[in-house]
Amino acid sequence: MRLPRPSRTRSRLLLAGLTGLLLTAAAAVVAVPGTAAAATLKVTYTGPDSAPYRAPTKLSAVIALGDSGYAGATVTFRVGTASCTATSAGDGSASCTLAPADKPGYYGVSVRAESDAGRVGTFSTFRIEKAATTLAYTGTKYIANDEPARLAAVLKDGAGQAVENRTVQFALGTGANEQKCDAATDTGGTASCTVAKVDQPLNENGTVPVSGAFAGDDYYLSSGDSATVLLQYVTGRAYGAFAAVDLLLFPVTLPPQPDTGAVRTARATVTKPPCSAEIDAPGLEFDAVCADVTTSLAPGTSVAHTTVESARIGLPGLPVIELSGVEAVSTSTCQKAAGTTGLTLKIAGKQIDVPDVPNTEIDLGLARLVVNEQIPVADADHGLTVNAVHLQDAAGLIDVVVGSATSDAHNCPPTA
Repeated sequence: MRLPRPSRTRSRLLLAGLTGLLLTAAAAVVAVPGTAAAATLKVTYTGPDSAPYRAPTKLSAVIALGDSGYAGATVTFRVGTASCTATSAGDGSASCTLAPADKPGYYGVSVRAESDAGRVGTFSTFRIEKAATTLAYTGTKYIANDEPARLAAVLKDGAGQAVENRTVQFALGTGANEQKCDAATDTGGTASCTVAKVDQPLNENGTVPVSGAFAGDDYYLSSGDSATVLLQYVTGRAYGAFAAVDLLLFPVTLPPQPDTGAVRTARATVTKPPCSAEIDAPGLEFDAVCADVTTSLAPGTSVAHTTVESARIGLPGLPVIELSGVEAVSTSTCQKAAGTTGLTLKIAGKQIDVPDVPNTEIDLGLARLVVNEQIPVADADHGLTVNAVHLQDAAGLIDVVVGSATSDAHNCPPTA
């Protein structure tokens, strides 16, 4: 007995029924209605499609029931492992802020809305980008050769948040003079390291470039900063005798001698021209005259020193001035400047007791004699010119210096 075959029409109806059942089941994964009306509950993502790593970012969506916004739905946004939750407002809008916490790349953003009317979700493309960074130099602004220098910088992301545990590379100076050190940022984003002994050349401005650089990584973009720091230096000059006399029928011109010339350095040096056994000019005699400038480091120091074994000044209209054992010393550091003199003085054959105080004046009638003259150096942080003896008249016709020493220090750090 042959069984009847199912008709093609009946097979098609059966297949269509099964297909509809599967589609209905699939739709239930996206929307689970609490009522028949809830089948029209929908969510639309309206926020950005990208955000930098760790940057607080506002995500938003609109929840609608039919053509109207739906209020009171709990809306959860998720990007990778970061999530935030909001409640939809009367117009159906919902927003909250999250900071992407995963390695930059494509993740997508999922939005899920739950309410008495049911549950609905959506998924949109979302990319976590590398975060921009800024590096700001905060280290020392003053350096000195043969002394340590602390270099430092603060690393932050584009949102102003500290970036920790990242390596910053520092460089002091350039080219063959470059000195490097590296450090990792702490929880506050600060990286600092120390150049044990600064060794930098002195340029015209007394400046040295310093830079910091963060190379970037899988999470952050690179950044850097540069600055100019001041290199401590000292100057000095010493000479034994000088004269410029313009008296009628008695002109005298004696350039500074022996003279170290101007010394300017950021290193340890000794400048010492040959001593002069004897210097003679009309009305002037000087014996065994020496001058030198010595600089040293850690701390930076300049010492200018002059000695004159004996001197005699005999100018028209003035009593004879005799000097012996003349010494002038000027010493400057970044802490202070100080000066001393020593000599024996006779005027018109009479020995004069000179008090051990700076700028002692002796009236000679047509001129004045200043013993242990001390004049601050105007353009230095600390500096002093010391003249053992300085003879001048009010008219500016007589100017004689015996034993001059000048020292000064520059680019000193400010005191607390």
